[in-house]
Amino acid sequence: MKRISILFVLLAAVVTTWAQMVDPVHFRSELKTAEGKAEGEIVFTAKIDPGWHVYSTDLGQDGPIEATFNAVKMDGVETVGKLTPRGNVIKKFDEMFGMELKFFENAATFVQKVRFTKPQYNIDCYLEYGACNDQSCLPPTQVELKQNGKSPDRKST
Repeated sequence: MKRISILFVLLAAVVTTWAQMVDPVHFRSELKTAEGKAEGEIVFTAKIDPGWHVYSTDLGQDGPIEATFNAVKMDGVETVGKLTPRGNVIKKFDEMFGMELKFFENAATFVQKVRFTKPQYNIDCYLEYGACNDQSCLPPTQVELKQNGKSPDRKST
């Protein structure tokens, strides 16, 4: 009976902790291509809950987690340029970090341009980002994109 009571208490603690987990940023990822073009875009789009913000790219040293593009495997495709933020980027001095920061509220979009180099491609990548509200920050979070297939026509490049 004592074991059942202990098990019940532990189960209740796990359920309570799980229920308190916060998920204020809702990302989706996709590969956008155009017929006849050897280039495309990996697009990460987020809806951000009120009171939260997602940090942009190129924030500098000693700041919060900035958005970065990370390739696990890129076969038949290569990146072109750097990860680019799109949308309403807010620039504001942050007292907690003691520096000017760039971030998004409500919605965020990050784009990584790619070029197809082979008839078939295999992409395994992720966006890593940081999110905070006025009281706390989440640990670095990742959004994956895994996709493979036939590359668009590369003859026009």
